[in-house]
This record gives sequence, structure tokens and C-alpha cells, in this order.
Amino acid sequence: MIELENTNMAKLVELIDSIKNLRFIIQNHFKKQLKNNELGITVEMLEVLMVLSRTNQINQKEIADRVRKNKANLTPIIHKLSLKELLLREEDPNDRRSNIITLTEKGKTLCKLYDKQFEEFYAKFLKDVDVKNLNKTIGMLKDIGQQVVKLN
Repeated sequence: MIELENTNMAKLVELIDSIKNLRFIIQNHFKKQLKNNELGITVEMLEVLMVLSRTNQINQKEIADRVRKNKANLTPIIHKLSLKELLLREEDPNDRRSNIITLTEKGKTLCKLYDKQFEEFYAKFLKDVDVKNLNKTIGMLKDIGQQVVKLN
């Protein structure tokens, strides 16, 4: 029984390592895409911009949650994007400790450009992926995530 548990544990560790590796590979792909952009946009900045492109306005805490960074680590990213005139920070009238963040027109234009690059990336990716297996994998990862949450 212990041998089976060790084998399953090894498989789970392999799965987690594969997920980390996939994230690293995808981040590197987009780092290469961003390498020579004239605005000096990083992957972290792009993540923030893409969150903003999917909302009308959002507070800094919500952005931090969506990009999985703490608010303190997000502040310099927001500041740099503000200096590049890609977003606006305004004090939340309901909570003076919080900022409401919105994209500028320049930010919206940039997001549309990167949206197109994401679409091309995903279209190439999906060409060689079995959607049935993809759906099974998504379901399995969600199940594993729920199991981990239960442990907390």
C-alpha cells in the first residue's frame, strides 16, 4: 500500500512540476514577444493591463488578487504603467486607502494589440491539442485545486 502511495505522490509531484514548467515556458514565450517593445512593457505589466482590459475599472486589491501578487508588489507595477500613461489611478471615494484603476485610451490600444498576439498564440496552440483532453485536464486541475483548498 505504501508503494502505491509513493507512486501516486511521485505522480502528483510530477504534475505540479509540469504545471510550473508550462507556466515558465509560456512566460518566456511572452517575454520574448515583449523584449523589443518600445514602451518597455514586462510580462508582469502585461498581466495587469490584460486584467484591466477585461473590466471597466477595478481597485488595486482586486488586480493583485487576479494576478496573484500582493498589493505591495503590485504598487510599483501600477506606478510604472501610470508613468507610461497606460492607466489612471484615482482615489476610491468609498475607501481613501484604495485606488481605482482604469485604462487610458493608450492602454486600451496597447491591449488590443496584445489581444491579437494572444489570439494568434492560442490558435497555434489549439491546432495541435485535442480539445476533449484539454477539457479533461482543466476539470482535473480544478478538482486538484479544490482538494488543496480543502486542506487549508
